[in-house]
Amino acid sequence: MVMRDLPVLQTKDSRTKIDAEGNVGRGAYSNGSSGVNQGERGAAHVRTRDAYRDVPILVKPPWGHDISLYFFSGGISCGAFVLGSLADLVGGPRRQGLARTAHYVAFVAMAPCPVLLIHDLGRRSRFYHMLRIFKPSSPMNLGAWALGLHGAFAAATAMRALSEEVELPVVGPLLRLLPRRVLAAAGIPSALTLGGYTGVLLGTSSVPLWFTSPLLGGLFMASSLSTGAAVTTLAATLRGGEEDEGLARLDLILSATEVAALAGYLTTSGKAVKPLLNGVTGLIMAGAVAGIAGAPVLEVIGLRATGRKSGLALAASAMTIASGLLLRYGVVFAGHKSALDREGTLEATKPSRRAPGWGRGGTS
Repeated sequence: MVMRDLPVLQTKDSRTKIDAEGNVGRGAYSNGSSGVNQGERGAAHVRTRDAYRDVPILVKPPWGHDISLYFFSGGISCGAFVLGSLADLVGGPRRQGLARTAHYVAFVAMAPCPVLLIHDLGRRSRFYHMLRIFKPSSPMNLGAWALGLHGAFAAATAMRALSEEVELPVVGPLLRLLPRRVLAAAGIPSALTLGGYTGVLLGTSSVPLWFTSPLLGGLFMASSLSTGAAVTTLAATLRGGEEDEGLARLDLILSATEVAALAGYLTTSGKAVKPLLNGVTGLIMAGAVAGIAGAPVLEVIGLRATGRKSGLALAASAMTIASGLLLRYGVVFAGHKSALDREGTLEATKPSRRAPGWGRGGTS
């Protein structure tokens, strides 16, 4: 404890002023040191209930642009890999081109993830240290392992797909020896873990916006699958592939699932959702909601339209990708505001039978 944590006493040597409402203003002591303001830690109040009124209980999370982009890019890689693996397993020869495109997307989207994560950590050694042990009960440790395993599978499947289209010297014949379907199936668990753990990781924090609802991990998973499918649709169109009605229907199902997950998350967050709906983060989230809700509409119109539908498919895919980016940014940066909201933190941590530890034996 330091001196500024102690209550301030009014003495004859003090010129600290207290206004009519009992707020302590800036003054100066006879030795030249400054007084305290309302809002500083340990400020004296005539009304004790106002002590620490403006002091946040939590520290603002350090996560910012790096982590937002990591969540977004990793989600795309997860969704694209799962789509490509399903095309490998059940798509038959007709969808092998789609499977290769999806695996390329998964690898390209995965490539910046380690860079973004290590840049946020500050030192490469911190990432290596997380891989020294395997601790599934730690979302951060599990996420580091998921990123490493998914990166290996994404690279292997992309190189395997490339060896079927381009003659690669020396390594080409070796890559074609890899069992395509076994490789695709083995990579699905780590891809799904990477897609959903980001929301679970946020949910294990003390930030009310992140931990109040149990559906944040599900929302990020749904967004990962929909954005991965959307980027794959764009890439397949740019590569000159034929329109795939099955992929269009899958895009619609994934978009509808994301709408349901978003509605559930907003509903179950209660009062903790306020920082997500106000100010700049409110505008960001409004854009995300508009994109998430608008993409299925375009997809339904595209499925019912006659003739060429690639324009609507491209528009729906672009809307899904943009909304996925805005969703990550909105949730991460609204968490900063939520952490600094003292009253919101007190409200979210009130004793409740629905909270962990307040089960059958809890008291009201």
